[in-house]
Amino acid sequence: MYDALVVGAGPAGLMYSRVLAAKGFKVAVVEKNEQLAVKPCGEGISARVLKTAEIEKSDYNRFISHVIKGAVIVAPNGKEVIVKEEGEMGYVIDKKNFLRVMGEYSASTGAEIYMKEPVKELTFQKDHWLVKTRTMELEAKLLVGADGYLSFVSRTLGLEKPGERKVIPAIQYVMPNVDVHDPDMTYFFLGNDVAPKGYVWIFPKDGRLANVGIGVQGAAPKAYLDKFIKMHPEIFKKVDILEFRGAAVTIGGMLSEIVTDHAILIGEAAGQVIPLTGGGIHTSIAGGKIAAEVTAKALEEGNLSKQRLSEYKDKYNEYWGKRIKDSLKGLHAIEKLSDDELNQLAEILSPEDVVNLANGENVASVAVKLLKHPLFSIKLARALLS
Repeated sequence: MYDALVVGAGPAGLMYSRVLAAKGFKVAVVEKNEQLAVKPCGEGISARVLKTAEIEKSDYNRFISHVIKGAVIVAPNGKEVIVKEEGEMGYVIDKKNFLRVMGEYSASTGAEIYMKEPVKELTFQKDHWLVKTRTMELEAKLLVGADGYLSFVSRTLGLEKPGERKVIPAIQYVMPNVDVHDPDMTYFFLGNDVAPKGYVWIFPKDGRLANVGIGVQGAAPKAYLDKFIKMHPEIFKKVDILEFRGAAVTIGGMLSEIVTDHAILIGEAAGQVIPLTGGGIHTSIAGGKIAAEVTAKALEEGNLSKQRLSEYKDKYNEYWGKRIKDSLKGLHAIEKLSDDELNQLAEILSPEDVVNLANGENVASVAVKLLKHPLFSIKLARALLS
């Protein structure tokens, strides 16, 4: 009998299992894939992520591919908004190695991790779950769904309503010889001809490798990414494609229900992704951490009711949930803008405004600035302040 069984060994599940096992609880993690980090990812993180994840600095070199000093956001007309900070703004990581380190930390606290064990059946029996995987039957007092945007747990438990989760298709190439102006910067390209209601990204990695990807709405991502590469020979003159992956990304905000009796959702399974950027590593690690702190107390009290576990949702919403909600407001407003309006926005917003808007932080200050402009007062500011 486990105190908690976590479905999914991504950032949320590994953080949750580590924190809970470190408190002396018996925890198991079951992962459907044979290896970690199967889903494609731009692999860019802010420096703050590693602090939230409590990774030792001595382990950074095991997964950091490149130190990033800033970002270049390119408007449809080619105008660049350059975001820079003193020191290290973030990193491009090797996500597989990053999750290996997180898995190592989790296992070192006593969590048991089982790979290639997709969940086949979930049955609640009086006061605990019976979980059948490919080769095992496990029992647990608490079930934790950390199984991503195709969450078996969320759908089986009825926490995810039909059509509630909004996803967009995203694809990514890993390419050598990508010739960007400054390899210490990340690049984001906007425009309805570039990536309808989305963006193209270039994240330089170690050597001359780069992650080159796209997320779009209502369009074929590969066709647009291939067109973008063809239209920019100055960047992609000598490239090849070493890897090609595709997946969907949750951009609709958090699910309305992420807690029920004896069960919770964390990470992308719960919709813990910043909608405007599609970034979910930091939000998922934070979700796993907060959930573990709350469920540890609930387990000690012997109370795993929905009401008791709802403290996790409340604590998450204080900061992270608000960011996700505000970013979703920004996404809904920006995805309606024409290329001309996106160009005007690039003239108005400062680099700090762009970062805040993208991350769902201090959006009220961005809205106040936009209120001074008649066009954006109607189209953006009011939406952000609603």
